[in-house]
Amino acid sequence: MNDPRSDLQAAVDELGRRTKAKEIPDRQLVRLAFLALGRIVLEEGEAAARPLARSLTAAAEPHGSRWSEAVESELSLAVAEHVHSVDPRYLSMPSYDFAYTVAARERLEARLKAAEVLGIGVSEVLLEQVAAADDRLQPFLEERS
Repeated sequence: MNDPRSDLQAAVDELGRRTKAKEIPDRQLVRLAFLALGRIVLEEGEAAARPLARSLTAAAEPHGSRWSEAVESELSLAVAEHVHSVDPRYLSMPSYDFAYTVAARERLEARLKAAEVLGIGVSEVLLEQVAAADDRLQPFLEERS
């Protein structure tokens, strides 16, 4: 895994480049920024992440609704990945890759933490889907530990 501060700076720099080139941000850029910022929140706390969040917000601001659309797309897809990965039909399979699912859930949590520190609201529908998926996954994780 890369250094989250370097990844976040790369995302901020890319947002600046796209502003100058009049190019729109995409969900892959949001993913880079949110995973990095979220890891910083989780590893160092919100206080350490706030100045970095302000830098990201400033870089994203010229993109307005295009940035918001990319954020919404990335969060929706990350939630969908988690929800679909914990389908009970898959969880019951002997070869199910729980390590991947746990790692993907950790990445989703980083995205959610990034949104939180950025002051970006995540729809209640998405949060309810995450909670329901977590509830489905929990017994299988307990059984494995």
